[in-house]
Amino acid sequence: MSITLVTTFSNAGYNTYAKYFLDSLIKYIDDDVKVVIYTDTPKFKQSGNWSNPNLAECCPDLLEFKKRNSHRSVPEGTKGFLKDAVRFSHKSYCIVHAARNCTTDQLIWLDADSEILKQLSKKYLQSHLPKGKFVSYLGRPDRYTETGWLQFDMTNIHQKDFFDLWEWYYNTDEIYNLSAQLDCHVFDACREKFEAEGKLQGENISPLNTGKAHFDMSFDGYMCHYKGERKENRDIYFAKALAKKKKQ
Repeated sequence: MSITLVTTFSNAGYNTYAKYFLDSLIKYIDDDVKVVIYTDTPKFKQSGNWSNPNLAECCPDLLEFKKRNSHRSVPEGTKGFLKDAVRFSHKSYCIVHAARNCTTDQLIWLDADSEILKQLSKKYLQSHLPKGKFVSYLGRPDRYTETGWLQFDMTNIHQKDFFDLWEWYYNTDEIYNLSAQLDCHVFDACREKFEAEGKLQGENISPLNTGKAHFDMSFDGYMCHYKGERKENRDIYFAKALAKKKKQ
């Protein structure tokens, strides 16, 4: 079972948090896992299973989407980000492009504001997508999915239609008719439609009643996730994650 892992980050994001992610990925990912990292400018020399495609060149529809919707205002306040489709569109276009060019059996999206603490073997990665399921994800009761981790079965006969629909939400601006405009809401809309039609099944890998700690608990000892203010306080949270790992 072959695997591709994909992510993206901006130049500013690299300096704030993604440099730690990249260093840990180089250190801990199995050599036989393909790695695709979309960036605005090159971050490493492409070789072997590692590639570093240019985001703008690969995803011209992303640029069109951002240009077409640059006039839309984003509400102020702590929940304003939920309406910022432009800000969170990069991830969606990367996932769709990676899916259309994927040559492996599985495709994993992993947010670059995470950090790896332990060897990510191919066997460990495969264990998060049960046989017969199209996608594993971090679901939350009565809330939208946490898409810091997504794992897809690329051998599923409906995978092309799934990713076509995902892109359709952006290329038609239909995303603005959803309850909120994060990539999470688009993923949920696509998954729920295909599940309702009996075309695929998803697997929620979040432990029950985990609140905001669902990512760290799902990958306990292997990865931690620096959401929100944690990005600016990486050293504090990384030290806590390492201390917890040593106790295991």
